[in-house]
Amino acid sequence: MSNNAFKILSIDGGGIRGIYPAKILSELEQKLELSGKKITDLNQYFDLICGTSTGGIIALGLALGMKSEDILNLYSENANLIFRNKRDVLTSLFHPFYQRENLQEILKKEYSKFSIDGDTRLGHAKTRVCIPVYNAGEGRVSVLKTSHHKDLKRDYQYPAHDVALSTAAAPLYFKPHSFSFIKKGQTHKEDIINYIDGGVFANNPTLIGLLEAIETLRIPIEKIKILSIGTGTKVFRERSMSKRWGVFYWANPKGPKIIDLYSSSQSDDIANTVKYLNQGVGLNNSKKFYYKRIQFEFKENENIGLDETNPEKLNLLIQKAEEAVKKYGDDIIKEFCSDRITPYTPIHKL
Repeated sequence: MSNNAFKILSIDGGGIRGIYPAKILSELEQKLELSGKKITDLNQYFDLICGTSTGGIIALGLALGMKSEDILNLYSENANLIFRNKRDVLTSLFHPFYQRENLQEILKKEYSKFSIDGDTRLGHAKTRVCIPVYNAGEGRVSVLKTSHHKDLKRDYQYPAHDVALSTAAAPLYFKPHSFSFIKKGQTHKEDIINYIDGGVFANNPTLIGLLEAIETLRIPIEKIKILSIGTGTKVFRERSMSKRWGVFYWANPKGPKIIDLYSSSQSDDIANTVKYLNQGVGLNNSKKFYYKRIQFEFKENENIGLDETNPEKLNLLIQKAEEAVKKYGDDIIKEFCSDRITPYTPIHKL
């Protein structure tokens, strides 16, 4: 076991483009197996896993014990089911593009496998987790966390699938997620009102993970290693001055430009901020911690929306992921998977 490095995995939001990080992680697990490692579960190699939106679904799955290949299959086999029966333009003026019942059923079924009674909570995670959401019921940003500090007494009781549905409730695509739960050992029901996709403020949750390690867990910054995986960025560009810039331009159901704008700009800003915190201005400064960001930019003819279901386009994400693993895979295994983490023990247990 290694007590030296504190290793963080961060996964961006991006809807169905979660196929990209899921494939990368699946390839890493295969590399571990081929190298003779008896333990290939990635939750045994990362001290903290952060994920936003689709990245939150992946992060929770990994932390609970799902194989990356199973998470990848969840996406590739259910894209048409999750993004089914998109509402027309007129209906979308009053309702989100999709209903979430199919996604809810899929996540509840998959996560239920990781508790004895099927009532899987965030606290069943086998490593620390941070999942950003926007709490519209109380009008504030929030990060849902496992009980890795004595003051973290509530979130770990949340049903795991409800946490995932909350961080994946992207505006325009799904309605905000509300749910009720009963704390273990109690009878009083608590209501959670209108949680929204954490991507509205932290589509790239890397900085959340870094601050959690430094400020909550008091990890020296020089001991931190971060693997941050994006979902492909579609840079927002518009050079025409004749556009009307109205609601239909920004929120067109065929491809809402407002989503491209805020998600790509946020992700890039956080990536640059973490890079700046790591090495300051310029590339010659000494680095304070190990930081690897894996991301790619879509070309003009590679438009893959958050709700894409075209098999050819989804396969492009697979190809991009394979290219990334070919380029970075050996270094990632060396830096993050040479030694397992010290076993995680939550402060407050279920």
